[in-house]
Amino acid sequence: MITVIGGGLAGSLLALELAALGCSVSLIDAAERDHATALSYGLIPPGGGHPWRSLQRRHGIAGLQRRWLQFGPRGWPVPALQVDPKRFAVSMRAALQRLGVVRHVQRLEQPAQLEPLLARGPVVLACGGGCRSLAPRLSDRLRCSWAGILELSPEVMPPPHGLARLPARFERLALERRVAALSCEEWIVDAGLVPCGERLLAGQITLVRPGLEAGSAPDPAAMERHLRAGLARRWPQLAELPGCYRQAPVSFCSDGVPLAESCGGNLWVLAGFSGAFAQLPAAAIGLASEIQRQRR
Repeated sequence: MITVIGGGLAGSLLALELAALGCSVSLIDAAERDHATALSYGLIPPGGGHPWRSLQRRHGIAGLQRRWLQFGPRGWPVPALQVDPKRFAVSMRAALQRLGVVRHVQRLEQPAQLEPLLARGPVVLACGGGCRSLAPRLSDRLRCSWAGILELSPEVMPPPHGLARLPARFERLALERRVAALSCEEWIVDAGLVPCGERLLAGQITLVRPGLEAGSAPDPAAMERHLRAGLARRWPQLAELPGCYRQAPVSFCSDGVPLAESCGGNLWVLAGFSGAFAQLPAAAIGLASEIQRQRR
């Protein structure tokens, strides 16, 4: 039995690929409403749609749709793809069930909770910001930030006709690269407006702290004020719209290279993706194949 910990994008895709290879898989999911996948734009850059089309063809995974991306206020719209999170979640759960993946709802927070799982077979940490609490000795490259978005209702502002408006350059990536040099917490806002299923997502705020741990959740009211202040500087008409602020811990790697590897023994990790929807399908296939190869 292979145990995958984390029911978000990383864990679900890995469990799917392992089961497709004939492995017996148990998926442990904390079933949180707000997690990294739920806060993602779900966008796939131009030219990156092949792995998702393959998922549709092989496993019936739904939710892939066309989207136009505009980078910066003066950029030309370019064709891309987006994954509708609600349709994806429904079809993914059905695909996992068809392949015999057993899903357990459980929250794991202590390294000791891994011991009985490791005794029965490989365990893969794919729980993003929760990985280090279960395996404190993971690579120092794996860090954690707090990410937040403002969720608007389409009744407040109609979707912009399929157009996703993004910053010309995401400042979040630069902040993640210099995390090792931080002496105090820092936050940045990347302004944007992205239709996502039945929702509109306005902006992203990223809070990074020194050290390896995410720390306690920041005050949501203060984070929302920071997010709205950042939007006001770049997109004033969005800053005053009513909406629901949501946040979650998000894993990333300080050098931009995600972890998809063995940690020794029966422990593996799949985490630290800064562009999860673009990077994870191929990474899940590669890691599933490697785990199966080493078990032979």
